[in-house]
Amino acid sequence: MSTHDLDSRLVLRLADGEFHSGEQLGAELGVSRAAVHNHIEKLTALGLDIFRVSGKGYRLSKPLQLLNENGVRANLPAELGNLPIHLHHVTSSTNDDIRAIIAANPAPGSCVLAEMQTHGRGRRGKQWHSPFGNNLYLSIYWPLSQGLNAAMGLSVALGLAIAEALSAAGIDKVSVKWPNDVYIDRKKVAGILVELEGQAGGEGQAIIGIGLNLEMADAGNTIDQPYTSVAAHLNTPVNRNWWAGELISHCMQMLSVHDAENLKSLLDVWRRYDHFYQKPVKLILGQHEQEGICQGIDEFGALLVQQNDGLKRYFGGEISVRNATA
Repeated sequence: MSTHDLDSRLVLRLADGEFHSGEQLGAELGVSRAAVHNHIEKLTALGLDIFRVSGKGYRLSKPLQLLNENGVRANLPAELGNLPIHLHHVTSSTNDDIRAIIAANPAPGSCVLAEMQTHGRGRRGKQWHSPFGNNLYLSIYWPLSQGLNAAMGLSVALGLAIAEALSAAGIDKVSVKWPNDVYIDRKKVAGILVELEGQAGGEGQAIIGIGLNLEMADAGNTIDQPYTSVAAHLNTPVNRNWWAGELISHCMQMLSVHDAENLKSLLDVWRRYDHFYQKPVKLILGQHEQEGICQGIDEFGALLVQQNDGLKRYFGGEISVRNATA
């Protein structure tokens, strides 16, 4: 048994939140009590809150609702019944995982879900805080048969997909912040990272990484902006498998819409969710700043800003948008 498999089986055994003795765990996993202790230490270092009580053994501070393939598939529409879905407990990055998977089988829509990422990343190289068993970390492979230009506005479309999933679940005050963040009541709840590969004149592919905070625990000083979670805005318990199915379903539907018509049919939807629509904004472009009034987006996902010398179009890349009155 590999170290990775042993860690996964140990997490599965502890997920019920009950006490399990080191001797019992060792017998079930086919390893020594010392090996169990070493792996418990490793899982604790990854952020799992595991108690040890003499005479009782090990237990998690609270039960974990782990993702499982059948649970996720039960919440997908029939047309996505054969979608390739891969579940990982601990991984460095789901985007890196999906690359390895599609190298052998490049099936469109292939997904990777993880309980935790040790090196999750966001836009502009920022680390994405990815604690174990709290949130959703999803990567999707999407081919770009019409070339890399077909990816224009892709993160914008996926932001709308997430916003609509949240709204459909009864959550209010949902907004999207150009080009790749989703907010609830002015606090970030989800982020999107689209990594493009291929040649400008030929076919390409998009590796889409999405992080959605479901039950985000206190992140201390690891996150540099206000954040929230889905659970904080619902009166019912969060079912992580249901949310995984909803997230995949909404994203796959939006990817098909984007392939067919860019963002033409979504401009009014964007205005409804736009975090900055008709508000003063500050655009940070490296060492330079621009100000104006946000006027939404165009069909290619460019940000429209009314400035003193006219209406300007800005695309993604290294641009950061802020509230100009903050």
